[in-house]
Amino acid sequence: MTPKRRKTLFAPSRIVFYILSFIVFYLAVHYVGKLEDIEALLLQLSPGWLLVALGSQIATYVLNSLILHTLLPQQRGTINFGLLFKISVVIMFVNQALPTGGVSGNGYVFNQLVKRGVSASRAFTALVLESICYYIAFLMLLLIFYCWYLHYSLHANHVIIYTAIAGFVFYIFLGIVMIVISSTETISFVLNKLGRFGSIKRYIEKANLPSLKNEHEASMKEFVRNKKATVLAILLQLSIIFCDVITAYALLKGFHVGLAFSRIILGLLLSLVIGALPLSPGSLIAYESAMTYFYTTLGVPLHAALIVTLLYRFFTFWLPIPVGLLLYRNLQRK
Repeated sequence: MTPKRRKTLFAPSRIVFYILSFIVFYLAVHYVGKLEDIEALLLQLSPGWLLVALGSQIATYVLNSLILHTLLPQQRGTINFGLLFKISVVIMFVNQALPTGGVSGNGYVFNQLVKRGVSASRAFTALVLESICYYIAFLMLLLIFYCWYLHYSLHANHVIIYTAIAGFVFYIFLGIVMIVISSTETISFVLNKLGRFGSIKRYIEKANLPSLKNEHEASMKEFVRNKKATVLAILLQLSIIFCDVITAYALLKGFHVGLAFSRIILGLLLSLVIGALPLSPGSLIAYESAMTYFYTTLGVPLHAALIVTLLYRFFTFWLPIPVGLLLYRNLQRK
């Protein structure tokens, strides 16, 4: 094998693809026995509510594309909406396969944007703001519906309380991390330390990351002045979460299960907290157990909670997996 061929075989993008493929295989082994159950449940689901669930999930990718489109105003000629939609499908999959509160997906987006001519400072700043806007949106909803739960519940469930507290701590921590790493001093320190390693140094130079030292502060100030874009990004992040809520609502209605909309939102928010924690690839078992438990605790019969959880994971995770992998390879080739 020639050195060039060997280098291509173990290129960073291919290594990531190998890791994601392994995770998909690992998850498939655990879930292959449930495929027949999912098929049977889909046939029982009302067609109208099935379309609502599918449409709301497609809307999440469209909304995520709009967020990137909003935060990259000067790149709209070179970065079209179709490309952003493809990237959105992939990052939704990456964020769930490698749960890190959205950090894993942002690393992929940054690489894609820089490859397509977006300046490193512009891409970095946009992704930092995109993450912070999501954390703000999520914490706002969690605070509102957690307070509602404490106000109207005579006996608050301790697991719900601890999960909500964990959600506040985790996302506030991620927000602080994002603010810290976005400072010019932190960027300079990290790049200087990483620049000591040959392979990483080559990537830093290829991605033009040294420009962050000089251009990032001006880029951040520009975004801060554009309050309209920031507010719009927060509203779009809220809309993405509500699309997931509508998916859960449609599945419950499709099986004729009644539950207050506020309880549906709280149950999903708590499940998303567990899903964001790096407990296992794809939050395997942890997410399913959490969602089933929270909806059962909030008033859904156990069998209905299991059904809704299984189908929700199908729409939000299993269905996008093959599409995400295909688009990942398609974007890498281009």
